[in-house]
Amino acid sequence: MKVGPKDGAASRPPLGHDHRARADSDASHEGTPEYENRISTSDQLPRKVIVGTVMQPFWGMHPGLENRLRLLTDLVDRLQAQSQKQYGRGLDLTVLPEMAVTGEGAPVGNVMEWSYPLEGPVKETFARKALQHHCYIVVPLYLLEEKPTMSSSNAAVLFGRKGEIAGIYRKVQLVVDSQTDALEHGAIPGKEVPVFSCGFGKLGIQICYDMDFAYGWRELARKGAEIVAWLTQSPETTRPVPRAIEGSYYIISSTWRHNASIFEPTGKVVSQVRWQQSMGDPSGIGNRLLENYTLVQEFDLSYAIVPWSATLKNGELLTRTFGDKVGYRYYEDEDRGVFWSNDPQMTIRQMLRSLSLKEEREELEHARERYHEAGVPESRERENPIEAHEDESSQYGGQRRRTTLYNLTPPPPPVLLGPFGQSVCKTVVSEFSPIHDSEPALIRL
Repeated sequence: MKVGPKDGAASRPPLGHDHRARADSDASHEGTPEYENRISTSDQLPRKVIVGTVMQPFWGMHPGLENRLRLLTDLVDRLQAQSQKQYGRGLDLTVLPEMAVTGEGAPVGNVMEWSYPLEGPVKETFARKALQHHCYIVVPLYLLEEKPTMSSSNAAVLFGRKGEIAGIYRKVQLVVDSQTDALEHGAIPGKEVPVFSCGFGKLGIQICYDMDFAYGWRELARKGAEIVAWLTQSPETTRPVPRAIEGSYYIISSTWRHNASIFEPTGKVVSQVRWQQSMGDPSGIGNRLLENYTLVQEFDLSYAIVPWSATLKNGELLTRTFGDKVGYRYYEDEDRGVFWSNDPQMTIRQMLRSLSLKEEREELEHARERYHEAGVPESRERENPIEAHEDESSQYGGQRRRTTLYNLTPPPPPVLLGPFGQSVCKTVVSEFSPIHDSEPALIRL
């Protein structure tokens, strides 16, 4: 973990000071913190976003590009219709599963044999569909790169609302074959982890095995991603939790089996669609669309995470005061919740301030100030800046603005973790130990 110098520490930025505005091209890999500071967007007016994702396998013989594109555009149409039915308006973002265009047949062979170029049917089809529904679409495929490279990448192409190519992410952490040492049947790894500025906010993309490596997720947090589309064959639900918390972004999983899920910055699953026994064996689905496999969810990118307090009453105080002008999901099992404004003229921070309520980040800052005064070990280091950056962004009228990041993530409570990171049990003190004994009891498994 990198921290700033103990002497001459810079003063803290105000709560609303947001490093998301930093230009991606100016970002440096040096000084990237182990855990990103939680960034508050509570001082921004509501930004409602509707995302659509899916759980759909693509094993088996490929039906041909034309038929596969027809299936995928049908899927996008279904998501769009679901959004209209649920929320009365269309999608802002559609996320398709890893390799949706390409699929995975048997035998796989060299990836060059089953890759597709962007130019031609793929680009034409999704450009029309994005323009038709006025939404962003993340389209994954093994991408045949332009000549003369003659190579292939496990890629995700982002189509914009007007049908334009808004960006491409190429998977960085390719799977290594345990027998041949090849990278995904001869694919080449990506070298960049970009963040794309969309009409609703900043979007990052990760693909399957990227989940197991911190690099890409930290880069996305450092560059200000607010939503991360995770396209995957692996339907993990444990690893995405700390990624969402540490990066302060929503994670949208789009998968082949078991579940597709939406994780919020608290780490909680907002909504999920799960594999049902009636759907049959995922490997035998072939080239037909499932039923009950799509997921559409609205959330607000201008939110506040608020901890428990006696006056909050699990959110009831805001409901009594603001009625349906406020929205929230409060979790009693976590003693915190995520809150947002439904009033286009008022921010959630203004609502909280009017009721003398603080965000979780504010309470953590205040606690560390008191710890430092009391001489608590490491409290000073936690206060110090770990990265500073000067940005001349047109978003702020061209004025030079200095952004300082802080490591404010609290240490985790003592827990016993399983092999996949799941909490098995919390640290306990044996009832047979003397009360002054600081050693925790051992638990036999």
